[in-house]
Amino acid sequence: MEKQENEKNKTIIEGYDYLGNSCSTTDCTGLIPSSPQSEAEYDSYEEVYHFQPKVTAKTDTSRS
Repeated sequence: MEKQENEKNKTIIEGYDYLGNSCSTTDCTGLIPSSPQSEAEYDSYEEVYHFQPKVTAKTDTSRS
């Protein structure tokens, strides 16, 4: 009986697993419905959710 219950639970859990593997489970998709009309609007969006990639230091890729 317990084995059947475990299998039933496993099936239920696996059925909902697709929700956990969603690419947007923690994203604010749809945050910006259209292009910001001003820098203030852009800054407001950035304050709510940091959507721009982090700025990285430039590295010298030339080889001597």
